[in-house]
This record gives sequence, structure tokens and C-alpha cells, in this order.
Amino acid sequence: MLLAITAFLLAARAARAQSVDIYSEFQRPDPFGGIVAPDRALAPREILSPALARGAHAIFHIAVSVPPKESYLLYVIPNPLDACLVALYKEHFEHTAAGWIPDRLEELHRLPDFGVMPDPDDHVEGQNTRVYLLDLWMPPQAPVGRFRLEVQLKMGDWVVRPMELRVVEARMPALPSGAAPPLPPVEKGADAVALGAMADYAAGIPVVAAETTASVRALIRRGTAQDMALAASLPAAIAGPVALERLEFDLLRANLAFGPRILGAEWYLRVRDFLYRQK
Repeated sequence: MLLAITAFLLAARAARAQSVDIYSEFQRPDPFGGIVAPDRALAPREILSPALARGAHAIFHIAVSVPPKESYLLYVIPNPLDACLVALYKEHFEHTAAGWIPDRLEELHRLPDFGVMPDPDDHVEGQNTRVYLLDLWMPPQAPVGRFRLEVQLKMGDWVVRPMELRVVEARMPALPSGAAPPLPPVEKGADAVALGAMADYAAGIPVVAAETTASVRALIRRGTAQDMALAASLPAAIAGPVALERLEFDLLRANLAFGPRILGAEWYLRVRDFLYRQK
């Protein structure tokens, strides 16, 4: 009996030592199992059943935490396998005045990905978490409905994080390619990218799809450009520049009522939710 109890406790301890967590694009994980300071929220969004628009990309951070000097395998599996297109990037950390922040992206062309802790490429002392960016693409003619996606971590035992993805009615207009405006500094909150996209929309600057996947900020910009194109396709009284500025002001005012911000950088997700509901 004592041996059985000891084996159970050791297994439970090992399970706690390894984890895989999924975050929205506006909650960038740090290399120590937390969220970078500029993005933190009192009430972060739990990623269980996110909405996906058709003809659009959706991105999420995957944070893999394992003990030092351990290795693992990471899988991403949609069910059915052809439910969406999947791209996975390894995020590289940059040392800033606000701490270590993931930004530069390295696309992975083969899964599962084999990783070790700490990451030999980034040289972060005390690192216990590696971060990936999951990029999902829904074709324009995808049927409305739900499908399952699993992020699976293998290190001795399996740790599985499932998501039920909701394909909604909203369909993104096609965006012309072009040179996008400069991105904000990496140490700014992830919502700084969204603020820039909304400011451009309010100023009447044409929305373009910049052809780059070089950084987390670039992919956030791509997503917010999609949203502004969707807004421009809706009646002005609902989602024109004046209407969106009013919504933005209300969200920012509520967000700043507490410290740290109650929604953190994720306040912008309320804008996206609003736009998706109009279709």
C-alpha cells in the first residue's frame, strides 16, 4: 500500500511539473510561466471555445512549461484534420525594459516539435516556459459549425488542452496587399497594435494585408486589419469610424478603472466580438 501511495504522489508531482496553456494573442506569455507585464489583466479571457470568422486567421499563444533539462514533444491536431489550415511558429524572446517579451517568429515545418528546457536559442536564465504561436486559417466557404482542436504535450505522460472552435457567420472581405504602417515597439502592450489599426481606420487610411509573418506584432496587426476591413463592410451607423471610436472609448475607460487593467490588452477582443455579432 505504501509503495502504491508513493507512486501516486510521484506521478501527481510530475503532472504538475509539466503544463501546456493556451492564451489569446493579447496575452503574451513570458519565459517564466506568467504573462508579460504590459499585457496583464485582472480578468484574462479563458480560451475554451473561441470564435473563428471565415476567410480569416486566428492566432493563439501556446505556453509549454517543463522542468529544467527536460525535453518534450508538442503536437497540434484538429479534428477533423481538414477542418482548418494550421501553422505553428516558435516565438523567440527579446529582452526589453519591460522584461522578456516574445516577438520574433520561426515557422515550424514539421510536427511534432521537439523542445528542451531552457531554450538553447534564447539564453534566458531561469527559463521554464517556451512559447509557440498557433495560426489557424478558416477558408471563406467553410461551413458554420464547431470542431475540436487539441494541443498535446508529451513528456513521460500526456497533457492535453482541447479547444472547441466555433466557426461563425462572419466572413472577412479580401484585403489588398501593401505596405502596412510601422509597428509599435515590442515593449508596448499587445493592444498598442490594435490601437494603431483602429486609429488608421478612423483616419480613413486604407486597410491592407501586409505580407509578413516575421513577428507576433505583425500577426496581431494582420488580425486587426481583418477586423477593420469587416467593420468597413458594415453599415456606418453600426461599425463606421465614429461608432467604433465610441466603443473603443467606453472599453478603454472601463479598462483603466482598475490597476492592473481589468481586461489588460484583451479589451480589444470585445471589439472583435462586437463585429462578429453583426454578421
